Amino acid sequence: MNKKLKLVEICRISPPAIHAAFTDLIENPFDKSSNSLLCCYRQATDHVSKDGVIVILTVNKKTSEIVSKVLVNEPGTDLRDPKLMFDGHRVILTAFAKTIDENDQAHTKMLSIFTTNGKSWSSKHWFGDNGWWIWKPQWTNNKAFGFAYHRPADHITLYEGDPTRAMRIHKSSVFGLAKNNKGFPNEASLLFDGDGKASVFLRRDADTFSAQFGTSRPPYTKWDWCDLGIYIGGPCAVALNATTFLVAGRHVNWEKRRFSTRIWHFDAKSKKLTEVLTMPSCGDTSYPGLVLDNDLLYISYYSSHVDNQARVYLGKIKGIKTLF
Repeated sequence: MNKKLKLVEICRISPPAIHAAFTDLIENPFDKSSNSLLCCYRQATDHVSKDGVIVILTVNKKTSEIVSKVLVNEPGTDLRDPKLMFDGHRVILTAFAKTIDENDQAHTKMLSIFTTNGKSWSSKHWFGDNGWWIWKPQWTNNKAFGFAYHRPADHITLYEGDPTRAMRIHKSSVFGLAKNNKGFPNEASLLFDGDGKASVFLRRDADTFSAQFGTSRPPYTKWDWCDLGIYIGGPCAVALNATTFLVAGRHVNWEKRRFSTRIWHFDAKSKKLTEVLTMPSCGDTSYPGLVLDNDLLYISYYSSHVDNQARVYLGKIKGIKTLF
């Protein structure tokens, strides 16, 4: 593919903090002018510290100005990897919550909050099974689906339901070491098209470390998989049409141990993955969010390339139509 995307603007949007990371991004559905985005991320002492809180920003598309800021915390609990989805009426935020008890034992659960106006948010709701991390659930046909992982299980399981009420197992062990001879599948970017077809980009952190691409149709109990041949950490994808996608995430140069956040074009027919852009990034970086807006792609991500401290950035990228 000769055509490339062009980064036309980039701006740091996280206010001063020691470590700002793990982003997600959606169009603000409550903005009738379609001129703002909702961006969320984790703010903490470092990548693995136990003091994570969630920041939710409303950001002006044209100026990247912060219109509003909401802080979500839970005393004694590390809140991690917030994700956003719209169910047609509510924007729902989900996050992973980890608590260490007096015996130094970890307890985990999922957290959800929601808003019906983009300004005020509901009280916290807890759901999910201890140890199972439901990664970025997506809404389709009046319910949410999300892949969950639990490191000792060495497989991903598909959950369904409503994060503001309950999510239960829909299909256990969809992909993993025992079933596919590929270890430690975890973070998953799940998408649904208008016909209900599901597509997913799946991170792995064992053996070849190669990411996977999977597809399924209702009732989502049988999945077809292909190996993408490279590592993609913290994947986030958007569909350009029925068979082509943009997927962003962490790239690793294993020989030089260098990290960057990159964007790839994926053709589901040919199974061809092509790099189209490397964002300004290095060190602790990745976990992007993506929003398509005609010929523009908005990307939120975090990186340590400026001052060796993790900051959240919002980029504007042109050239999307050249990829069709």
